Amino acid sequence: MAEKFKSFYNDEALSAYVSEIKKFPTLENDEEFELATKWKENGDKSALDKIIKSHLRLVIKIAHGYSGYGLPKADLISEGNIGIMCALQHFDPSIGYRFSTYAVWWIKAKIQDFIYNSWSIVKLGATKNNRKLFFSLRKTKNALGIDTLSEENANLIADKLKVSKEEVLISENRFTKKDFSTNIAVGEDGDSSFQDFIADHKSSQENIVLEKQEYEYRKKILHEALNTLSKKEYDVVCAYRLHTPPKTLREIAKGMNLSAERIRQIDNIAFMKIQKYVRLSKFKEA
Repeated sequence: MAEKFKSFYNDEALSAYVSEIKKFPTLENDEEFELATKWKENGDKSALDKIIKSHLRLVIKIAHGYSGYGLPKADLISEGNIGIMCALQHFDPSIGYRFSTYAVWWIKAKIQDFIYNSWSIVKLGATKNNRKLFFSLRKTKNALGIDTLSEENANLIADKLKVSKEEVLISENRFTKKDFSTNIAVGEDGDSSFQDFIADHKSSQENIVLEKQEYEYRKKILHEALNTLSKKEYDVVCAYRLHTPPKTLREIAKGMNLSAERIRQIDNIAFMKIQKYVRLSKFKEA
């Protein structure tokens, strides 16, 4: 039912989608309560449809606030729309507050989960402080006018966010940079790759050998992990996480004749398989 409101693949289609949902009226408090009650008590799909339509603009507004993470806005909106559906499954109109107040939490939670899990192919720690720093570090630095994260500045941020200085410094290195392939072709002829221009500041031949071995080991483990996936999982991971530039869930879904939600599920399953294989490999090495 809600799928037709999520079928956009490019900027033009997204603009058309935004224009379309502006036609849906917002609900007054009494009308919203009546519709939510009909859905909750009787499973009235017509009531469900009206509630969803009236809150799609809220998703657009919230998704826009997360546009700085470099992920396709269409995917953020899709995740937010899923958040509305989750909110409706748990919302109790008898409590007395507006559905939008309750839905905001679910919309943000779904979008944040999507961003956090898409940031790196290496699983990020899912602790409370890790997530807080992931979504608040950059905002806090801007609010405090901090460009360079010295130890003094790290202490300021740590006090502000109620975390340790060490967590701030680690997060600065982990969360402010995204994964990318060093094999990306550069130059007009495309004969060179990014890794050819990475400066080597270490003169120790021993370190050079060790780093090369580590790089080859990581490449081998990733290759082995990818080979444990089914063809469909492999294609989705390569297109969504390793392709340059990455394809959106919608683009992949269109090419594979599946829904974007199904592509997201396949990616999540494949992602967990890769992480599990990497963890087991490290355990065996230890």
